[in-house]
Amino acid sequence: MARALIIDDIPNFLHRVRGLLREEYSVSICQSPVRGIRRAIDDGVDLVVTTLVMREMSGLDVIQRLRSRGFQGAIVMVTRYGDASTAQEATRLGATDYITRPLVQKELISRLRRALKRIETEETQPLQTIQEGICTCEPKMIALLELAHLAADADSRILILGETGTGKELLAHAIHRYSRRSSEPFVVINCAAIQENLLESELFGHEQGAFTGASQTRIGRFEQAGAGTLFLDEIGEIPLSLQAKLLRVLQSGEFYRVGGNRKLQSKARIVAATNQDLSERVKEGVFRADLFYRLNVVNLNLPPLRERPDDIPLLADFFLEKFRDNPDQRKRFSKESLEVLRQHSWPGNIRELEHLVERSMVLVQKTEIGPEDLPDSIRSSSPPDSSPDQEYLINTGEPFQIAKDRFEEAYFRKITEQAGGNYSRAARMAGMERTAFFRKAKKVLEKY
Repeated sequence: MARALIIDDIPNFLHRVRGLLREEYSVSICQSPVRGIRRAIDDGVDLVVTTLVMREMSGLDVIQRLRSRGFQGAIVMVTRYGDASTAQEATRLGATDYITRPLVQKELISRLRRALKRIETEETQPLQTIQEGICTCEPKMIALLELAHLAADADSRILILGETGTGKELLAHAIHRYSRRSSEPFVVINCAAIQENLLESELFGHEQGAFTGASQTRIGRFEQAGAGTLFLDEIGEIPLSLQAKLLRVLQSGEFYRVGGNRKLQSKARIVAATNQDLSERVKEGVFRADLFYRLNVVNLNLPPLRERPDDIPLLADFFLEKFRDNPDQRKRFSKESLEVLRQHSWPGNIRELEHLVERSMVLVQKTEIGPEDLPDSIRSSSPPDSSPDQEYLINTGEPFQIAKDRFEEAYFRKITEQAGGNYSRAARMAGMERTAFFRKAKKVLEKY
């Protein structure tokens, strides 16, 4: 007998539906959506029936969170309040069926049977998403996405950690999309890509005549964000001289434009991200401890792609579909090539995989992409660190520019790896100014 769980916060409805189904299913009930989600996962039920309107959270949230945590059973929504758009949204989020009240026993049982049969017969994708582009079947990532869902509902500041290319901005955008501020602006600023003397003006804006070249008043990113979300990428690179001013905004919401006297108020939610260990930066004296604690309210640590080998086929298929221009232009990676991709260390993480798939779509004319179609750096059976000198071998028979580009790619990849993805440390190792190193590394590595 299949196991069914009914979720609603009205006891009379729960007992009524249990009475309608008890001859067909082993039925349990739960008045709390949060506890119901946990029970559905922990108890391994076959079918969840939820209503749309509940005080703790909506039925759409229940569907979304069940799917984000890997629930593969049938989910049926029952409501008298919904319309066609609600049904469409429930289906998009992962509902198997959508039933409107009043409930008739025979029809209800028939629809639930069909929902279970559909789940059993259809090939279900082990794909979990918080937003298009974040694909995973790894338990570690599923747990992180569930935490991101919960954090999106609040206004707490969020600090996203992860190596370059792991999708920190994509996660930040998804959090904004699922928050109460989704109709407000989502504004991004990369703190490492802007020169120190211009960063304050970018953040807070400036008045006309505030400095040479300030020919007119300009609003900054805090004002642009309004009551939306301001995403501070590479927050670890913000100079000490500016950290105190940023801290003041986080404490009071108050700031001034450069050269201005009028006090402004920020209502934006702050989501920050970095590929650095900020606690280590605090110990080094280059990042304020009080600013770190203000930012680090909710901590989301994105794992690198090398720790998510089962996600590589999912992501590869997603990017193949993304770059497919022609409906008939269907390509796939062979089992052998997918195994090669699993063995690669992916120093550039998901961004590196995305560029590989785009390259394959352009250059490979066959339907199936085999190991022979992959670049040498991916196909090599030796781990990157086992014979580092091989990356720097020069083929004197190739044009100088090609050899130079290949050397620069290998050099910046290697030094960034050795610095643990920390661009500031890598810049010091390379003897380069931080901003110049960031721009050069970004330009070189994003080709691959």
